[in-house]
Amino acid sequence: MRWSAWWQILLVWRAHALAQSNTPTMCQEESCRCDSFTRVICNCTNDYNEMTLRPDGAYRIPPMATAIIINSCSRVIFLSDTIKNLIQLRVVELQNVPYVIINERSLEWSPSNVDLENSPGIRITIHNSTVNEMASHAIRGRVDNIHISNSRLNIIKPFAFSSLTGVSNVELSDNDFININIQAFKKFTTTNFILRGGSIKSLPSRFLSDVEVTNRLQIEGVSVQHVSSLAFLVSMPQRVLIDSNVIGILESDAFNITTTGPITFRNNTITTVRRGAFFGISALPKVTTIKGPQELLIDNNTMQEVTPDSLMYNRNSLTLRVDGLNLNVSCSCDLASQWHDMLRENGNINCWYSLEGYFISLPTYVDSRCGVFKQTFWIVVVVSILVLFFIIAIVIFFIVRRENEKRKKVQIVLPDSKTYRETEFHIVVERADLLTTDM
Repeated sequence: MRWSAWWQILLVWRAHALAQSNTPTMCQEESCRCDSFTRVICNCTNDYNEMTLRPDGAYRIPPMATAIIINSCSRVIFLSDTIKNLIQLRVVELQNVPYVIINERSLEWSPSNVDLENSPGIRITIHNSTVNEMASHAIRGRVDNIHISNSRLNIIKPFAFSSLTGVSNVELSDNDFININIQAFKKFTTTNFILRGGSIKSLPSRFLSDVEVTNRLQIEGVSVQHVSSLAFLVSMPQRVLIDSNVIGILESDAFNITTTGPITFRNNTITTVRRGAFFGISALPKVTTIKGPQELLIDNNTMQEVTPDSLMYNRNSLTLRVDGLNLNVSCSCDLASQWHDMLRENGNINCWYSLEGYFISLPTYVDSRCGVFKQTFWIVVVVSILVLFFIIAIVIFFIVRRENEKRKKVQIVLPDSKTYRETEFHIVVERADLLTTDM
């Protein structure tokens, strides 16, 4: 009876295997082909061509596929566990796809019989596409590189990028992020994390949550309306570069970064910087013990609504160097007084000089305009000029009046016996008869 049961199981398994072998795979899709390297390549040429990638059933991805490359299809949908057990897979690439759905665990690569720690992982590339939704736990497992560029990402759910191992690079370049949920990138280690270009409506709290970056953390050329508190919860980067970004509001403790090297905040334009925006940045104690405090460099940034408290920093593990801070507000002695303590430590702070239309050094403005005498100097000059004009006006008035009075009294007698008497506006003519002896 026992052998009979095993025999039945074997027959069922064999029948299933035969059925699978006779079932068409994605290689038989109208717009797809499989080359000699067992790469699945789909180039859609029809006006509407939807691709659904699945792990089993008809038109599944063949089990020996080494790459999935899809170009110019109208819709692409990844079902759950699509690539999980494709042992030979190394590349997933999407280009020019206007509608993409990545379901939960659909890009999880974790074959059960593979040593994930010591085996090469996969590379995921998305270019010039629109990802309508990236579900929670969409990308997991052994992934070497993630590169998303020139794309629009409408919804990124919590933990969309999570539980990753062996990651070398995560690079997000020139994308438009519409809606990012908290903890979109959760608990993994990568060599580099680069966010470059594009636009973001809001970076939520814990956008990067418990992410370890062992080399470089770089945010460059991004336009972001709002950076929430604890948006970057990152540890161990050797280099932090935040460069050439346009930021609307930078909240308190936006960067919670424990670094092993210097931090550079350069060429950024920010409308509002909340109190303690940089206070969450610190250096690892074992690094400061050996190398000393690490430098937080704030270089050539323009900030509008900002106070000295906005630039508070961790004095136990960092040193602050302000090398060009443009305060996008009009120069005033009150402003100089507000930044007095910061000026003593870092003198390269500028304010907007509206009379000339450019930034000038705040210490220079203080030297030329502030102080008891300097503050009243221009008032004295203006009042003196007004008084002088008033005196001149009075003098001119009396001179004109006197001349007019003289003109009223003048008479002119000409040789033709006609007498002309001049008035202000009229000349009156009078005739005089000659005297005779008859009188």
